[in-house]
Amino acid sequence: MNPYLSLHIDAAVNAARQLLKQPVGTILILLMLAVAMTLPLTLYLGVHSAQAVLGKLNESPQITLYMELNAAQTDNETVKALLAKDTRISESTFIGKQEGLEELQTSLGGQDLVSMLDENPLPDVFIVTPDPATPPEVMQALQQDLAKLPMVESAKLDTEWMQTLYQINDFVHKIFWFLAITLSVAFVLVAHNTIRLQILSRKEEIEITKLLGAPASFIRRPFLYQATWQGILSATLSLILCAWLVNLSQPLVNQIFKPYGLNIVWRYFYIWEILLIMAAVSALGIAGAWLATQQHLLGFKARK
Repeated sequence: MNPYLSLHIDAAVNAARQLLKQPVGTILILLMLAVAMTLPLTLYLGVHSAQAVLGKLNESPQITLYMELNAAQTDNETVKALLAKDTRISESTFIGKQEGLEELQTSLGGQDLVSMLDENPLPDVFIVTPDPATPPEVMQALQQDLAKLPMVESAKLDTEWMQTLYQINDFVHKIFWFLAITLSVAFVLVAHNTIRLQILSRKEEIEITKLLGAPASFIRRPFLYQATWQGILSATLSLILCAWLVNLSQPLVNQIFKPYGLNIVWRYFYIWEILLIMAAVSALGIAGAWLATQQHLLGFKARK
């Protein structure tokens, strides 16, 4: 076997043994890190699961124009022509008041509404479909412009309630990045403190090793692998907690959003995302361990 590879394998094995020597302390540290990672990772899943649904809903937003009750056919033709000229609009459909009354009558089981009413109380309506690429702020401006068209009583953005969901989604996204950054710093500090304590507890052993001429890389290597093991194990626990939390919360998500026609299904991490999480957490642990060794281990003086 390659001597260099053998040194790394020995260092990794010895680092795992050091963790097993203090099982209680190791488990507590792993659980602390796993619980801290679970919140931002779950938020990440929630944001991406919601974005898949919001993206589909944003493909066909609609604005409903309600004409005034006394609007004549010429008024409808004027509005129709103006809508056709607006480049922000992808499609517009006219629904006359008589057609609307017939649809209402059908929805009520065929009940004869005409005989019950003196006149048709429904207005003429235009269903306007803006360009799918229109951002929310432009959509609101379009709604305001359409409301000012002649003989238009009001313009109702059918997806107004979606704006709140987008704002919530954006807010959660910002919280995710805030937690991700703060957690990364905390992970480096925890790894730094853990390795520092290990170095101090093995001070005499390290000094003897340095006295025998071992290079700094040889002394540092087990601590780096210890931080790597710590990162991989805590990330694994966190991924398990995420899976449990996703399965536990799916019924509640369905109960909240299905009445609004939203079918939000929690997705789990892809393989490449799991590998990326493992690599990122390990890198953070190695960074903390490296700082600890630079600060403490290299400052030890070999006894003469």
